[in-house]
Amino acid sequence: MAASSQRQVGITSTGCYLPERVLSNRELIERYKLEVNEEWIESRTGIRSRHWMADGQTTSDMVVLAAMKILEHRNCNPMDLDRIVLATASGDHPSPATATIVARKLGARCAAFDISAACAGFLYGLDLGKSAVRDGEERVLVMAADARSRFINLSDRRSVVLFADGAAGVLLEANQGGVLEAVFIGSEGRERMGAWIPAGGALLPTSEATVANGQHHLRVDGLREIFDLFKGFTREAVEGVLARAGRSLDDIDLFITHQANEYLVREILDDLGIGEERAVIECAQHGNTSSATVPIALAEAKTSGRISKGDRVLMTSVGAGYTFGAAIHRFE
Repeated sequence: MAASSQRQVGITSTGCYLPERVLSNRELIERYKLEVNEEWIESRTGIRSRHWMADGQTTSDMVVLAAMKILEHRNCNPMDLDRIVLATASGDHPSPATATIVARKLGARCAAFDISAACAGFLYGLDLGKSAVRDGEERVLVMAADARSRFINLSDRRSVVLFADGAAGVLLEANQGGVLEAVFIGSEGRERMGAWIPAGGALLPTSEATVANGQHHLRVDGLREIFDLFKGFTREAVEGVLARAGRSLDDIDLFITHQANEYLVREILDDLGIGEERAVIECAQHGNTSSATVPIALAEAKTSGRISKGDRVLMTSVGAGYTFGAAIHRFE
């Protein structure tokens, strides 16, 4: 089909995958001999359990299992895909792109690439996917996945209780499934990045010293600093996407923000004046799956019936760096 500026883009299928291995707070404390109790974890994060990949499982494995659900629901053959966009900060290898591995495992032959925008990656992927479909592509698979359990210091109580693994995404098509009304993305580079892995890149290549010093583990800034920045960037993203769509928060039926920490989610809702009855809060069961939290929440909301025909869903996230974004989709 020829490209058209009037071509509408919609989400026609959603899906997610969460590893079978589930660790409760008690199991985590006992297994890794953490010097905290269950109340300490829950009172700071709201998390009671999280999913971690099994030994030998990979990020691409999770993405493939989620993608298969999305394609099966739509009765779509992988060979019909025009593009696979994968948001991840924990790919199978530093190079090549994990999306190419996903394409091979699915049996697809199309453009496939990764994007790195931390926890906001899924929103960045939606922006790319929307443009691709408007320019004439028929089916674009936008996925997000992270395997944070592979990059945390298991003796660091802050990281080990917070982060988890998972994959999710959507299929975008033209003129069906509803309308992706607007996407807004942005970034603001800061010296303190929120969360980062010091070694393994061009600045500090892998060496015996970096391994010995634990510089390949995820590091996280102070929570209060992160909370305040998250609220500010979330407000900027929400105001930006509402302006582009010509909408107000009163037009939004369901609000999904990054499920990083239950108390952060509640602070964001309070800051924006959104009641919990209009929001998704599911940190307790899944923990922080980074780029995958928003599409996991979307897929589960769709499956559970929280999203009805005609509903507008506003999705937003903020990621390390800092990156941020938001999208509004009306479902049919």
